[in-house]
Amino acid sequence: MICKELTPPIILEKTEALSGRIVQHHLKVPLIDKDLRKRRAGYKGESTVYYHLTFLKDKRYKIFYDVRLPILSNHFQMDFLILTPFYILIIEVKNISGLVTIDPFIKQLTRTHKGVTEGFVDPVSQVQRYKLLLQKWFETHKVKHPPLKHLVVFSNPSTTLSYTVSPASDDPYKQIIHAQNIIDKIKELNEKYTQVAATEKELSKLKRLVLKNHEEPEINILKAYSLTKKDILTGIRCENCQHIPMIRVSASWSCPKCRHSSKTSHITAIHEYFLLLNNHLTNSELRKFLHLNSRNTAYKILKSFQLQSQGGTKSVTYSKPTR
Repeated sequence: MICKELTPPIILEKTEALSGRIVQHHLKVPLIDKDLRKRRAGYKGESTVYYHLTFLKDKRYKIFYDVRLPILSNHFQMDFLILTPFYILIIEVKNISGLVTIDPFIKQLTRTHKGVTEGFVDPVSQVQRYKLLLQKWFETHKVKHPPLKHLVVFSNPSTTLSYTVSPASDDPYKQIIHAQNIIDKIKELNEKYTQVAATEKELSKLKRLVLKNHEEPEINILKAYSLTKKDILTGIRCENCQHIPMIRVSASWSCPKCRHSSKTSHITAIHEYFLLLNNHLTNSELRKFLHLNSRNTAYKILKSFQLQSQGGTKSVTYSKPTR
């Protein structure tokens, strides 16, 4: 049972918007493009795992994607969280190609790909830390819970996994698998943990608690890359040739470069405004961003969106509802 569905992470959406709107030849373009490739790969890997988890149709599995919970003054974020009456499973997903070598002794992961060897954060130590934080989070909320378990899942089927030393059967490093084996691994856990540790009522309470406390990260993508609004291209981007800006002609947007025409190109542009610049805007700010002259046209565009409005007629501000 999917309780929190797969959706593109906000950091990915913001990076994609930034990649399409940063001024040409900016010094930060290579870094942004590199980060975008990594974030797309991460989401692709999580999508692969999500696909396999959708086969868990039984209602006893309560599956959450990308859960971010507050603890003290910080947050911790889990790729997947699965609640069952018998155990709770935290899943950390890695989409890494090539030969991956895990060293349980020094807690290190290295990848060799196309003749280059590089190190990565040890995913087992990472997910073990999430276990401790989730345990603390449950204690803070004074709720009983089933035992906490973990899996590290490599989503790329071509990835070769090897150990410097083979871990014992009860070693945390033994819980590393490929995505196509995740259902079999969960079946193993079901055979091992047969004692009910949470009733359906208690499990539903945990579900509501997780959903209520999940918090999306607040990310200022411009600040993250030391950029300003001046570094962002305004205007509507042509979905056919990527030229900016398109021109308003009658009730449509026309591209002066390829002659492509569209009535809805402003939708993407406004979405990118919210992702990059601010979570609210005025009629004046919209006209400036879309290169519009008509206040009435801007008003009609704003009213066509499900935006929250605040203020008087001439000073009204429009805000996008939170995710």
